[in-house]
Amino acid sequence: MKPLIALAVSIALLVAVWVYLSIGQPALQLIPWIGFVAWATFFAAGGGKAAVTKTLPPAIAGVLLTAATMYGVGHFGGSLTSLVVLVALLAFVLVVMASQRHLAYTPAAFLGAATYFGSGGKVDESILFVAASWIVGVAFGFLSEQFGARLTKSPA
Repeated sequence: MKPLIALAVSIALLVAVWVYLSIGQPALQLIPWIGFVAWATFFAAGGGKAAVTKTLPPAIAGVLLTAATMYGVGHFGGSLTSLVVLVALLAFVLVVMASQRHLAYTPAAFLGAATYFGSGGKVDESILFVAASWIVGVAFGFLSEQFGARLTKSPA
């Protein structure tokens, strides 16, 4: 099978599993669109095992730092001024943390932050579900790549 077709087949099959898990099993509280963002980020990072370690740490850091930012906004009264100042500080930190090897993929950090904001930005257990959706999404990216590669190999 041609590599692109094999990858398309593997992604289609795993998308079906993802939709079943994230929508069909609401008790898991996985967030469908965040899993897709994470999956895409895996491929944008170049794929392979390296993309897992390149993508997950800064994405999860982005989620956690954004949660801390929103906690700070609430602590300072929730005003627009506190939001503007603290989110600007967050952006600064998301860029500067690229000086650390394991946090150097800045797009993943910003996407982690964006998915947290997009999930509602609440400082509650939803932080865990955003992070879990990232982890599963990146894992599905890795699995779809591996499965696609297996489909391209001709039988011996």
